[in-house]
Amino acid sequence: MQLSLTQPSSWILLLLVVTSLLLWKNVASVPMCAMRNARCFTFFEDTFELAGSLSHNISIEVSELFTDFYEALLKSADMILDVWESPLNDLVSELSTIKNVPDTIISKATDIKKKINAVQKGVNSLISSMLQNGDEEKKNPAWSRLPLLQSNNEDAHIRSLYGMISCLDNDFKKVDIYLNVLKCYMLKIDNC
Repeated sequence: MQLSLTQPSSWILLLLVVTSLLLWKNVASVPMCAMRNARCFTFFEDTFELAGSLSHNISIEVSELFTDFYEALLKSADMILDVWESPLNDLVSELSTIKNVPDTIISKATDIKKKINAVQKGVNSLISSMLQNGDEEKKNPAWSRLPLLQSNNEDAHIRSLYGMISCLDNDFKKVDIYLNVLKCYMLKIDNC
């Protein structure tokens, strides 16, 4: 059956369809309310504004976290270098007191001590130039020689020196990692 617009029932049907579409349009255009921080955001613009504002704040905080992390790495490297200043002096002098230690080992320990001092100066320079509070006074922990270094028992003395060298190795692997991470970040080097 085909309806004609000349029939009264056709107008009623058409009016119902148009009214229904208009009501649907009004229902569909009613904005949803998104609750954020006890505030009702009724428009998409408000939701985008909130998301954009939060995203911007997070970006700033992540940048601050990045900066704080790299400052902490530099300060940690500096602290490790400071802590080893006196023990390195003892290590070099104690190695020379042990019988049958080759001169190459004593020479290598002396060379390492000089290189560590150079690294310390470089780190101090970086701290002074990069950090605002780089001039703060350092509080180096007091080094009391290991009791076994003072022992007359040569085996205990050797074990003590071995332990010191092992700790030195572990600590300077950390310093190496910290400084390499800082170098890659500060110089924007890829594939570090």
